[in-house]
Amino acid sequence: MTLPNRRSYIVFGIISVGFLTSSISNTMVAVALPKMMEDLETNLAWAGWTLTGYQLAQSVSMPLAGKLSDDWGARRVFLWATALFTVGSFLCGFAPNIFVLIFARVLQSIAGGALLPAATSIASDGFGERRATAIGLFTAIYPLGGVIGPNIGGFVIDHFSWRWMFYGGVPVSALTLLAGLALIPRSERLEGGKPVDVVGAGLFAGSMVAILSAMTAWGDDAQSMRNPLTWLLVIAGVIALVVFLRHEKRSPAPVIELKLLTDRPLLASNFYNFLFGVSIFTLSSFVPYYATVAYGMSAGEGGAVLAPRSAAMVIASTVSSVLLIRWGYRMPMILGLVLNSVSLFLVSQGFHDLSLLGLQVPNVVLLSSIVMLAGLGQGVCGPPANNASLDLVPGQIAAAVGLRGMFRATGGVFGMAATILVVSQFGPQKAEGMQTVFLALGLIGLVAVPAVFAIPDTARQRFVATRERRRGATPVVH
Repeated sequence: MTLPNRRSYIVFGIISVGFLTSSISNTMVAVALPKMMEDLETNLAWAGWTLTGYQLAQSVSMPLAGKLSDDWGARRVFLWATALFTVGSFLCGFAPNIFVLIFARVLQSIAGGALLPAATSIASDGFGERRATAIGLFTAIYPLGGVIGPNIGGFVIDHFSWRWMFYGGVPVSALTLLAGLALIPRSERLEGGKPVDVVGAGLFAGSMVAILSAMTAWGDDAQSMRNPLTWLLVIAGVIALVVFLRHEKRSPAPVIELKLLTDRPLLASNFYNFLFGVSIFTLSSFVPYYATVAYGMSAGEGGAVLAPRSAAMVIASTVSSVLLIRWGYRMPMILGLVLNSVSLFLVSQGFHDLSLLGLQVPNVVLLSSIVMLAGLGQGVCGPPANNASLDLVPGQIAAAVGLRGMFRATGGVFGMAATILVVSQFGPQKAEGMQTVFLALGLIGLVAVPAVFAIPDTARQRFVATRERRRGATPVVH
């Protein structure tokens, strides 16, 4: 049995700081949307690209980073990603217009998308048989950024400029890079490494950009649906996606192993992760905006709304990680989806100024409490969903993490783009549009429940086998 040593915990701390910095930077932007729109003189359709562009670039970089980590070494990928994130953060703060900001956010997201598969591979090597707990704890790190990010972001926006949200992450990322260079163990370049499928990545990214551009045009101006150029973008996106799939069949190092899309358990896992991404990324990205347009909250209050959700997610993720083997995968995955959908249904009702036992409940407390329920659900189902997908391809940890992240990020891309499109159609009634979106998200989350039963519950199988061995019986694993 391979057990972690002292250096393993130090390295885990370093890669966790890098991942946490990325999470903080990402969750800050949700709070900053109204101020960025005002300062850069743009609308929601274009400002939304700071969110959708981030998720889109992540959906491409995650599988590529996963394959690079497996082929060329996770340390190299992690360090290069940290360096790129530092540069992207500085450019975000410097951006003179929305287009430069979108470009800088894409750089940030390419780096952020590469951090998770590389960090997971490093942790997996360092923790051996305790891999599941270490990887499960990564699920708690992202929501921890969700606690810190929106609150710091709200404070910065209320008292300074939104640009300082990005500048603040530069020294932290730089120190993480230096610590990583000094302390993360060097890995030998693996023999037989394959070239990166740049053509495949470009086709996939081009397909998504074309389709999202059409959705942005429609959100910016409803009359654009009568414009042939809008439909040409849609057609070009679909054609690029078809060509991408055909290319992947022939590529020696495809972005996506097509067998991972056709195998029934993996197909179910990817479907689950796609819908999971649609739900969680859209909720966390637009709740602060909803708090502003529906309740008139400040940036600080909008950030505070997300804090209890993220705190609940951290606690639930930690508990779920520790009890993963005993609970198995399926029960917490289903419970998490149900809790998340209940929260979305409640948010969609637009409750205002409620009283409890004769006491007035402030709207910020009310909305925070409802959204916190989603955090509990997402925390409970995160670790089992992550480890269930890894168990399906045990020899390709980083690649599996990249593929899982790609489907979640792609789900987030379409969820956020669809949200912007729908809300734009409601004119000045933005709050009503957001409520419609939240109701739809709640229903979408429940659609993922049947997929859970097609994913093998290998954790439960191991628990039963271990219990039977202790009883002196011969384990029977189905």
